[in-house]
Amino acid sequence: MTVRKTLTSIVLAGALALGGAGCSNNPEYHFNGKIGEEQVKFYEEDLGGDDNILEVVKADGSKVKYGDLNDDFKLEYVQITVGDNTTKYNASSTNPVVKGIVEKAQKEFDNYLTKITDIQTAPLNRE
Repeated sequence: MTVRKTLTSIVLAGALALGGAGCSNNPEYHFNGKIGEEQVKFYEEDLGGDDNILEVVKADGSKVKYGDLNDDFKLEYVQITVGDNTTKYNASSTNPVVKGIVEKAQKEFDNYLTKITDIQTAPLNRE
């Protein structure tokens, strides 16, 4: 019985260590800082998948959260907060207005990733 408990403890400890390691698929985009007048944060979450989250606080105080839930860099949703009002727009919506909002958000998302890459590779581009 003692050997079994020991083996169970070892396996459990290993599983916890692997699960808590915070495996990151896209560390090149991890960012938390200013881009112009905007506070920008890119991070990964594991909410049942590999989720890329980009949060932007605009100069006017509004907030935009871009959610890529499949690690394919295609948005599943965009969530916009203005004051106390928060609205979430899903890419799967059949509403053409919502689809247009998500398409515009996708372009912004791509643009922020390019800016993050430019900032993080700036030391390589200096002469």
